[in-house]
Amino acid sequence: MDEFGNNNDLVQLVETDPIEEEHGVSVAARIIYQLGEQLISDEFVALAELIKNSYDADCTSVKININTTVQTPHGQGRIVIEDNGNGMTKSLMTQNFLRISTSFKKVFKYSPHFNRRTLGEKGLGRLSIQRLGNYLSLVTTPRIERIKGIVSEEDVEFSKKYNQYKLEINWNEFKESEGDLSSIKAKCSYLFNDSPRYGTKIIIEGIRNLDFWYINRKLQTRINTEIFGMVNPFVQNNKQRFQINIEIDGIPFSNSKIDENVLDKMSDIMVEFFLENKILKINLLFKKRYIDRLLKDFINRMIDRGFTKHKIKEEYFEKNEKIEINLETDEFGIEFPYLKEIKLKKHYDIKIGIEELAYPGDFNGKLFISDQSGEAYNESLLLLQQNNMAFKTIKELKSIWQAAVGVYLFRNDFRIFPYGPDYDWLGVTTRSQRLKANALKEHTISGYVQLDSISSEKLTEQTNRFGLIEDEYGKNFFTLVRSIIAEIVTRHDIKLRANFNVQEIKENSTKVESIDENIIFERLTNRVELKQNIISHVKQVTTDLSEKGVSNDNSFQIKLKEIEGKISQLEKLNEEDEEERKQENFTINQRIIDLQALVGLAGQGMIVESLTHELHRIESNIRYYAKNSKDIIMKNNDNKDELLDYQDSIIQEVVYLQQQLEHLEPTYKKNSLILESIEITKLLKNLYIGNNPMAKKASMNKVSVNVVGNDFVIAANKGLLITIFDNLFLNSLYWVSMGGEEKKIIFEVDDPNKTVVVYDSGPGVHRDIEDILFQPYESMKQDGRGLGLYIVKELMSSINANISLDKTNKNKYGNYYKFILAFK
Repeated sequence: MDEFGNNNDLVQLVETDPIEEEHGVSVAARIIYQLGEQLISDEFVALAELIKNSYDADCTSVKININTTVQTPHGQGRIVIEDNGNGMTKSLMTQNFLRISTSFKKVFKYSPHFNRRTLGEKGLGRLSIQRLGNYLSLVTTPRIERIKGIVSEEDVEFSKKYNQYKLEINWNEFKESEGDLSSIKAKCSYLFNDSPRYGTKIIIEGIRNLDFWYINRKLQTRINTEIFGMVNPFVQNNKQRFQINIEIDGIPFSNSKIDENVLDKMSDIMVEFFLENKILKINLLFKKRYIDRLLKDFINRMIDRGFTKHKIKEEYFEKNEKIEINLETDEFGIEFPYLKEIKLKKHYDIKIGIEELAYPGDFNGKLFISDQSGEAYNESLLLLQQNNMAFKTIKELKSIWQAAVGVYLFRNDFRIFPYGPDYDWLGVTTRSQRLKANALKEHTISGYVQLDSISSEKLTEQTNRFGLIEDEYGKNFFTLVRSIIAEIVTRHDIKLRANFNVQEIKENSTKVESIDENIIFERLTNRVELKQNIISHVKQVTTDLSEKGVSNDNSFQIKLKEIEGKISQLEKLNEEDEEERKQENFTINQRIIDLQALVGLAGQGMIVESLTHELHRIESNIRYYAKNSKDIIMKNNDNKDELLDYQDSIIQEVVYLQQQLEHLEPTYKKNSLILESIEITKLLKNLYIGNNPMAKKASMNKVSVNVVGNDFVIAANKGLLITIFDNLFLNSLYWVSMGGEEKKIIFEVDDPNKTVVVYDSGPGVHRDIEDILFQPYESMKQDGRGLGLYIVKELMSSINANISLDKTNKNKYGNYYKFILAFK
């Protein structure tokens, strides 16, 4: 016995030579049936794959006829799919169509005639046929003149002798076979036809799932969304005319077309955009009907405020704006400051060893924006009727718009999901909430973006074909459409709407102008005074008549007494109105006082927000130093020098934190009523030069700050002045980065005039808002609130001072850039 308990005497070892053999790997025929079941989830997925194959074959029309009642030699029901595309040659049919998952469409990524980006990459069309029915009969005739570049000379020569090819497959043989895949044969036949019908015709007999095609509301919805929803419904844009027609048991279905001419007539704003060779062009057209509606609303608002007379200097016409942006430069941030934060992503090309713009490819598109008010629909209906378009009711127009609403994405007129209705991929809702009132809403916008199939090759779809992959190319595409094009359109609409407002209406104002100075409004006189004058005049007349005794007629005297009674009643009502007006004024003034308190808090909040990043840094550093100090102590490490370094760092961070709090302390409520004599120059130097938190922010951003001029003293609250100057300083700090290499902020103190002039080396005040920049919610920052300058103006007013934009000096960009703070 050995150590393992074996009896060696009973073990007989036999040595033999090893044998090596090679066997071919085979696949059971049933795999085709199983793949069809697993990869093609249902009949609509199968139908969509076959439609994509027709699309890849450059067809302009595909007809689908489904008959569930007909009896065929291979079972009940027949499906016929017929297109007018390129057809297939003998080798394409036998070596590609009959071969699952070929690389053919990976090699030839674009169709030979229309240059369409091919869709059926996985070679699953033939499995889709198997999913639909039991027996396939395929007839195809190739357009040799179209596909010469992708077929062999043998195919060309063969087509001269035989131009019509037929293929037949019984899919039940795959299901029932116990043999290998190669044991199942397809029957092919070839003939010559003097009048061939080019394209491919697929006949499927013995429908596998007859109940699926039962016509009900659910089936109709799926046809519209999953089949017709794949193709471009916009008529004028659809240059390649890819049309799908479906008939089920004699009932026809066709994709609804969207007439761009109708949308154009219905729209208030029409936008066209083109990206070509890295140049983005945007054309905006604001229709006169839209401008007239804004004008009418403006006049009504002014009438409500007592300005019953108005005069328009020049008539308003439609407004057409053309914009051009070169994507290879960052200069568009000067022209469009709200795009300052937009940075297009780069791609490093290993082959050539350089980093370049991740260009998503060329594209074009249109947006139609329409107000959905009853007045707008009435205008649209009248306009369409005047242009001989047969519409009779507003209900018709609403249904048209409902069918067109949303912004689609197409590549060669084939839709990329999910971009379209019910998906706000342009972000108009978020933008509408962030910015002032504008026309762009989910329900007011229709349109499309059309990708150029060749240059947009880097824009790839997810494997489930539901959305673009958001790599650097995908992200740049969405940035261009969502964050640049849609943002510019929204901002220009807001700019147009701003004209239909006034700067400020004071209580005693009798004449004001619109922002664009084109409309003058007049208020005749105070309504209460006007009523009082009328009462006094009528009262005097009745007194004169009574004293002169114009008539001794008793009835006349009775009437006179009635008039006097009515006058007394009117006087009493007038007194009540006056008392009510006083109460309203008191309430308004009280609200103003409350709002002024909130303005101060808002200003303080903006300063705190600017310091938040620094506070987070301090907190993180203290945590890090404290943890490392604890680790040294816990490990009984004798490295006292390192421990002392960490403790010194903690103390330094605490000093930084103390400086932050000291900067904010004067703005606290408990200090808001303290008045003191403040030397302006000294205050500004303490705030923005040296070790103050704001000075450090400037230093970190490599911005120099200068305070120049003669000092003067004012009696004021220090916290309020800090809030005023900090808001101006932070505003300059944001924009100064766009002013070239030399970044500076200057405070000029003028003793004789008691003014402080604040300016910087940035782009200055954009001309679009130079007349309205002190109004709330006006900002050129992408995510700006537009409250900073409004807060400064209100705080200056609260101390009987004023801030204004110097309109005598412009910077190198042609913009005003100096703010004048005048103290008394």
